[in-house]
Amino acid sequence: MEQMRKIYNLTTEDEVDFHLGMVLTRDRPNKSITISQPGYTEEMLTTYNIPLDPASYPLTPMSDNPRAIPSDTNKLLDKKGIEDYQSKVGSLLYLANQTRPDILYAVNMHSRYTKSPTTEDLLAVHRIFLYLAGTPSLGITFHSGEGVILYATVDASYGNHVDRKSHTGCTLHIGRNSGSFLTRSKKQTVTADSSTIAVLIAAFTVTKEIMWARSLLTEIGYPQLAPTIIYEDNMSTIAMVNNDGNSQKTKHIDIRYNLTREQVKNKVIAMEHLNTENMTSDILTKPLAGTPFLHLRPLLLGLAKYFYKKVHIALKQIYPQF
Repeated sequence: MEQMRKIYNLTTEDEVDFHLGMVLTRDRPNKSITISQPGYTEEMLTTYNIPLDPASYPLTPMSDNPRAIPSDTNKLLDKKGIEDYQSKVGSLLYLANQTRPDILYAVNMHSRYTKSPTTEDLLAVHRIFLYLAGTPSLGITFHSGEGVILYATVDASYGNHVDRKSHTGCTLHIGRNSGSFLTRSKKQTVTADSSTIAVLIAAFTVTKEIMWARSLLTEIGYPQLAPTIIYEDNMSTIAMVNNDGNSQKTKHIDIRYNLTREQVKNKVIAMEHLNTENMTSDILTKPLAGTPFLHLRPLLLGLAKYFYKKVHIALKQIYPQF
């Protein structure tokens, strides 16, 4: 910083950095760093002329009672309206994938209507902007005080799409209380015939991400010495993953979805139960009402003031420093 000040007129304080439009704020006493994009958020609100009225700011980015079937009426038929919608969704998608995973599900759902959006879709997208207007400084906080220990959460919402496909949500965290450094919210490509199978498909997704993350951590000097815990709230899926055999109800499952079973057997991962109320990835699978959304958001973003006792105990059995 001293060398840069000799060349540039810097206005940045030592503990705040800017990188690719992101604000990196360090809290060295608590060994944490927060990544946010308040400037980008405010720029979007200005660019799209979003009214800044605190009375209109919603608690959640998406209504928990969205339309069940896309409407064929009130389409934005004019080219300008469609381009405006696509521009807004694109801007939101960048933010969601960078520092605001709390809007990822909502943006993901509305990005499906970019070819023929309706006025209803446009109002729904404006709701996301209003939500951001009330929370412009939120970001992801990472804590390193407990060491570089990887864990994950996974969930699936069964058959909630119009074509009856399910939706996967998963998060990867390093260290207790940390926000998700890798977040996925995506529609499943195959049709699950039960909630158990939907979660198994979701587990396949998070297993692949864990294998990549473990490899990366090993490469940079932080090998994971114990199985990575995946937290899940479906007991049937956990039993299925921990069982090597097949039954009449599971023999039809595509072989690739047995990757999770294989990695459990190889002690690369371990699947543990965590109740739905505290399942972080639930926020990525469906629109939630205000109370559950505000309960899970701190866990997703690393803003929680506590660590769930069950998770703490499970990790402490493997890692003494917990």
